[in-house]
Amino acid sequence: MTKAPQKKTEIKLQDAREELEHRMRVTPAMLHSIDGQGRLISVSDAWLTKLGYTRDEVIGRRSSEFLTPESRLHAVTNVLPDFFRTGRCDDVQYQMVCKDGRIVDVQLSAVLEFDESIQESISLAVITDVTALKATKRQLAASEARYRELVESQSELVSLAREDGTLEFVNHAYARCHGKRPEDMVGASLFDFVPEDDYAEVARHLKAGCANGDCVDNENRILMPDGETRWFAWTNRALKDADGRVTVIHSVGRDIHERVMAEERLRESEARYRLLADHSTDMVFQLDRNLVRRYVSPACREILGYEPADLIGRSPAELIHPEDEPFVTLAFRALLDGTSERRSITNRIQHRDGHWIWAEAQLKALRNNLTGDSDGIIGTLRDVSSRKAIEDQLHQANTRLLALAEQDDLTGLSNRRCFDAALLREHNHARRDKRALALLMIDVDWFKPYNDLYGHPAGDECLKRVGAVIKDAARRPHDLAARYGGEEFVTLLPDTDVAGAMMVAERIREAVLDLRIEHGGSAFRVVSVSIGAISLDWTELNDSDNLLHQADRAVYQAKGAGRNKVICSGEGAGNRVAGSSAR
Repeated sequence: MTKAPQKKTEIKLQDAREELEHRMRVTPAMLHSIDGQGRLISVSDAWLTKLGYTRDEVIGRRSSEFLTPESRLHAVTNVLPDFFRTGRCDDVQYQMVCKDGRIVDVQLSAVLEFDESIQESISLAVITDVTALKATKRQLAASEARYRELVESQSELVSLAREDGTLEFVNHAYARCHGKRPEDMVGASLFDFVPEDDYAEVARHLKAGCANGDCVDNENRILMPDGETRWFAWTNRALKDADGRVTVIHSVGRDIHERVMAEERLRESEARYRLLADHSTDMVFQLDRNLVRRYVSPACREILGYEPADLIGRSPAELIHPEDEPFVTLAFRALLDGTSERRSITNRIQHRDGHWIWAEAQLKALRNNLTGDSDGIIGTLRDVSSRKAIEDQLHQANTRLLALAEQDDLTGLSNRRCFDAALLREHNHARRDKRALALLMIDVDWFKPYNDLYGHPAGDECLKRVGAVIKDAARRPHDLAARYGGEEFVTLLPDTDVAGAMMVAERIREAVLDLRIEHGGSAFRVVSVSIGAISLDWTELNDSDNLLHQADRAVYQAKGAGRNKVICSGEGAGNRVAGSSAR
């Protein structure tokens, strides 16, 4: 009578083992199991797919055979002895060799358990492909290199400050970092640019540097103009006079934000990639044909804040962002109807506390062994919010690079490069749309004498104020105001006839006079501008350089006619003149 229950127990145990073996094979995660001699006794389909082998080619071989020589030596010498002694290993970095010779960077964790049925210890390992993470880091490094090439000055931040933190000198890189001019920062306190939480630590390092006279290194955050913070590494040294008194503290800083963020992301990544279904940050789940969860691994606690029991029996659609739900459902349906065997999707999922995370799911259709029909979907889910943030940061950096490449540093107007591209573009649009195109060439009168009288800093300020007037006059969305070079400016006015160009030019001329910038070297005693304007009908727009040439010739006519004038030529214009003297 006791044999029947025992037989049933053995059958249930065998069924459970077969179910576990089946799940291990079909899960999208890379899993393998080895015996006490390090031989592979089971591998998942994802493992085989990643490395390009069949199951018959790998079962019975040592797992170390699929590593590079360097990784194999590390495994045999260090990892495996400790693993069989302690029963686990976490986050081991390996390089695996695919059947076709490709190298894959992986991270492996495993646990060792004693199997009573065979009286032998076996292990289960989860392997994560981290090649994409390294590629993202390389992409960030490439973006940083491009940024260095485009920005004119890439010197380190240098400052001289008194013991109390009052700045006596900063270089251009330091000032540019804070969106200011060097002279505007002199007299301010360096603590104005440090987050309040870091005051004490920064003060301590400065005090230490003053006390021993040696270089003192520290890392701290600084406040950026947009309110965000960035990490910088600083080398501080106290400079002393002949009597040994501290005169100033010399500080040199370099931007280490990307390194710190990469280290932080690495720590987060290492925390996420705990292996095995019950310990990994990759949440393993199974859906039936009705898209209802039938299994969820405990990793859901860390990723979504829910217990497995909270999610089993419910649909994933309940937590998917409404904007993402349609394409996620399409991906599920494609797997169920046989259109696709595997899918990778990235979408937003709501955490239990209400905030949204970006999650990446690797999905695979489950097939009935007899009929081949889909029985459901098995997948893994991981939080990729950090990676998404990196991608967003990269996009923002590229946007900033584009803005810097097309902007004049002094006036904030578009630069010559941007203008040349816009002129060609609008010239083509005007011909295509059969409309007129106008151009103003603006030259500040007697600017060299102005610089000689008042100095170059005053000359720069004069150009900034004139540039602001010109920018204000180019009011329409497609109008473009640019600094052409030196004291010359241009304004591109699409779909503008002679009368319109004349009106805008006269508005600029009068607005510059209204600035009342004193100019002792001018016949008008204030800064003025001469403007050459040209407007051509689309039938006359044979060459964009011709438009520029005629505007340039008109501005010289305006200067030759006594300056502080607008001369406009073009279709129906004859040779119009406006402006005479300062008011």
